Amino acid sequence: MRRSILAAVFTLAAVAARAQSPYVGGTLGADVSRISHSTSPFASSTSGDNEVISGSLRVGTSLGQNWGVELEFVRSGESRGQVPPQIYSPLANASFTVAPAGLPSIALPVGGFQSEVRQSHYDFDTVAWARQRAGKVEFVYLGGVAFSHQRVEISQTFPTVIRVLLPVPGGSFRTTVIDYSVHPLVGAEARIGLTSHVRLIPGLRLQGLADGWLLRPYAGLGWFF
Repeated sequence: MRRSILAAVFTLAAVAARAQSPYVGGTLGADVSRISHSTSPFASSTSGDNEVISGSLRVGTSLGQNWGVELEFVRSGESRGQVPPQIYSPLANASFTVAPAGLPSIALPVGGFQSEVRQSHYDFDTVAWARQRAGKVEFVYLGGVAFSHQRVEISQTFPTVIRVLLPVPGGSFRTTVIDYSVHPLVGAEARIGLTSHVRLIPGLRLQGLADGWLLRPYAGLGWFF
């Protein structure tokens, strides 16, 4: 009886070991993000909509006949954009008057302020997946969470005339915001066999953002051991 139990345990362990298939891979894709924002004649919020190139490295393994887990690191390219002045548009080219003590009043232009926003982020994705085989092609459906790190850098440059009259170091202010967040992630991809170990992996992933969503189409190669 004892030998039968041990034989059954070793048999199940061998089946589980055969079912596991670790792999590594890399992809190249595009991050298309859409963020909620508002516009009005008086002021407009900064839009976080971007389309940038992204790349990823992944490692995973099957844990059963048709399911497994995966870890992926995704790095997105930097985006740049201009922020419109937060002022009613008919006044954008107007001027205001200052009168320093002992000096005649001077008209200073409101226009000329420039704000540039640079954004970059990377994600650490943890997912579970299930697959469906069709010949040499595997259709994979996945879901999990994305741990995101976003960096936003805002540079505000003042007009030359204001830099002369006011002590603005370097003529600009720079603000950096770092945001950490966790959001749900879903996706689907195909794994197309090219050789006994190499597979072509096109796919599409969708993940949440703080006030929007990010769509990532990609294609890459994977090495399956």
